[in-house]
Amino acid sequence: MKKTFVISLISVLILFSSCKKNDKSSGKKANEKTEIIKEQQFYFDCKKQMINGVEFEACIQRPGNFFIKSSDGKIIYSDKDNPFDFEFSDFNGDGYSDIRMNYVSNTPGIKQLLLFDIQSNEFKEVKTFNKFPNSIRIEETNFYYSYYGSGCADNDWKSELYKLNGTEITVLGKIKGSGCLENDTTGIYIYQVNGNTEKLLNYTKREQSYWKEKYEFIKEYWTENKNQFE
Repeated sequence: MKKTFVISLISVLILFSSCKKNDKSSGKKANEKTEIIKEQQFYFDCKKQMINGVEFEACIQRPGNFFIKSSDGKIIYSDKDNPFDFEFSDFNGDGYSDIRMNYVSNTPGIKQLLLFDIQSNEFKEVKTFNKFPNSIRIEETNFYYSYYGSGCADNDWKSELYKLNGTEITVLGKIKGSGCLENDTTGIYIYQVNGNTEKLLNYTKREQSYWKEKYEFIKEYWTENKNQFE
């Protein structure tokens, strides 16, 4: 009887020990799975691009920083103000991909620009680029122009002509559309800009309305008259 009791006790201890090991194993696997899920939540929308013989990877991180690292793992740029999304594209036409970052804003088209510097193989931020929404480069030139609504359901709007020298923006001209109120001031105003000084070059009267052809007008005017504003 005593012998039977001892055998039973040993069997119970072995079974308990086995269950404990299984619990530890299961717990370890569960923790590993949780860590993977957390990592997937923190990092997403990573993109890679080969530029000037170096592969760069840029990632949006939640929570944390937007960052860019080179193929050697070195972080060459980071920003705590994460963008909504971003893209590699050659903005300034030098043959090397830059990065434009999109942000959620009440003003559509606001972006931040990082220009690729072939001397350092790094990206440099254009500090004031977010003041020029929906910027477009005039092909084969170093001229650019912006567009943004300035009120009254986009009946009032502005466009600025500028040059990009390195990471510095120099504004050269401005077109202002006024179509909100029914008065003698509605129309198209064209200014030459020199620092903080604006000189009115032309005014064209237009009736109060939303001018849907304005995008074509802006593109054509700046393309044909850009050199007059230098």
